[in-house]
Amino acid sequence: MGKKSKRPNRNKTKGIPAAASTAEAPRQVITSATGDVAALLIATFNQLCVSRDWEGMLELESEMNAIAKTFESSKNPRDAGMINFMLGRAHHEMGREGGIEEATLYFKKAIELAKKAGDNDILTKAVIGLAKCYLMTGRVDEAMDLHKSVCDEIGKESMNPNAVLRFAQILMDNHEASRALTILDEHVYNIDRSWGKQEQCRAYCIISFLYRKKNDYAKSNVYCERQLSIAKEENNVESEVDALHGLGDNYGSMGDYGNAMAYLEQALVIQSERGDDDSIVMTYTAMGDVLVAQEGREKEGILMFQKCVGLCEQGNPSEALVEVFLKLGQAYSSIGAWDDAIAYLEKGLSIAYFIENERLGNQLKAVAWQSMGKIYLEKFYSTDEALPKRTDEHIRKALLWSETVFNLQNSKAGVNTALFLDLAQEHYFLGDSEKAHNMLKRYLDGSVQLGSSHCQSCSQTCAKDAIMEKCSVCKVARYCSYAHSIKAWKKGRLCHKVMCPLLKRWRKIMEGKDSTTELCDKLFHDFFELALASKPK
Repeated sequence: MGKKSKRPNRNKTKGIPAAASTAEAPRQVITSATGDVAALLIATFNQLCVSRDWEGMLELESEMNAIAKTFESSKNPRDAGMINFMLGRAHHEMGREGGIEEATLYFKKAIELAKKAGDNDILTKAVIGLAKCYLMTGRVDEAMDLHKSVCDEIGKESMNPNAVLRFAQILMDNHEASRALTILDEHVYNIDRSWGKQEQCRAYCIISFLYRKKNDYAKSNVYCERQLSIAKEENNVESEVDALHGLGDNYGSMGDYGNAMAYLEQALVIQSERGDDDSIVMTYTAMGDVLVAQEGREKEGILMFQKCVGLCEQGNPSEALVEVFLKLGQAYSSIGAWDDAIAYLEKGLSIAYFIENERLGNQLKAVAWQSMGKIYLEKFYSTDEALPKRTDEHIRKALLWSETVFNLQNSKAGVNTALFLDLAQEHYFLGDSEKAHNMLKRYLDGSVQLGSSHCQSCSQTCAKDAIMEKCSVCKVARYCSYAHSIKAWKKGRLCHKVMCPLLKRWRKIMEGKDSTTELCDKLFHDFFELALASKPK
């Protein structure tokens, strides 16, 4: 291919058009001057802004502040507001200590001056800038109130569509997907009736993506279909492929694998005609996911992932290749081919260390580490080797990988609940009952507390208000689809049929109905000795 995949981390960003997530390019927008010196300063400042030389802009900060005050006193609030906005943008982009506070003050002043000038363009730009500052400092409610106040000030119908989309994107970038959907839902009437086709297409794409994150696949499909219709009408091939992928993802999550493959195959036809290898890799990967999800078709999914490897290896190693290697590892794991699974995970891991984007690299490494821990744990059960050797070679390796990802996640945004169950088993098999009991307790605490937002089958975290399937027995386990609840009941050594009684009992303990230490110890002992009775003798 010779270039990186456009969207290597498909589950995170697929379907979000680039135009909706990038900031508007600066333009030369200060037009007034009070003399030759001021005119030269303004021209220089404008040029620095166009070239995104934020440091150079801040070197002129005192002079530009003086010009802004002159504009304000001479009743030119429009250009005074633009100078304040641009200085705020420079402080925000530089990321210096105290820069967010400085940017906040500039954006607030720009909003005040834009209102005086009646300039909705500067107003919406400054609002977007101030919202970013609020979100970076955890002031989400203030950001939402800010958007509402602007809507009230100029009317929703007067809001620039690009500003609304950028505001929603900022919320998404700050892990506020539900709030982003709230914003777009408020504008749906105007989106449907007064926005241009291009902005409509982008909006429907984002809305469908957000409903997909909430696991409301039916609503997501509605907006995917709207996006698809406009994309075909406007001959927007990239958006058409995005919509087809969205529909494929939705139907796959709903367990309707026939429709899922049908939509993905339509996308593949378009991509093949264009010769877009990057996009084809994304489609093959999605099709592989659908095949692996179906019992008995895992090997077909593996062949699909192998096609991706062939395309990816034609160019430079990329995030897309890492993702495919990890999926191959997980697919081989699903059929018990442990050595093949480990080999592909190690290939993916070797490339992940060289990914420039540290956050993405760490995400991919964590997936590889946790998958390898699980594989070594399962290999412990299946091998015919003697027990002491099994313990040394497999469980200790499993513990090594599990603790590696534990240390990474614990230093960031918290540990994935499922990892505690892996650690509990690993410590138990290595003879450390105290650590095993502690990890099992943390797993149960997390499962009960997060049960309403965590799919027990695919481990994805869902929105708090997501519509999810719930186990009627333990009343803890939730699933993002009925298909996943059926799959989780008997699939795997620690299927939900095994875990259900334990989760039910622990829920009662947390509710205060059963809480003695002796009861907890017996509960843990029974789980390790009976539920894990299939451990090697």
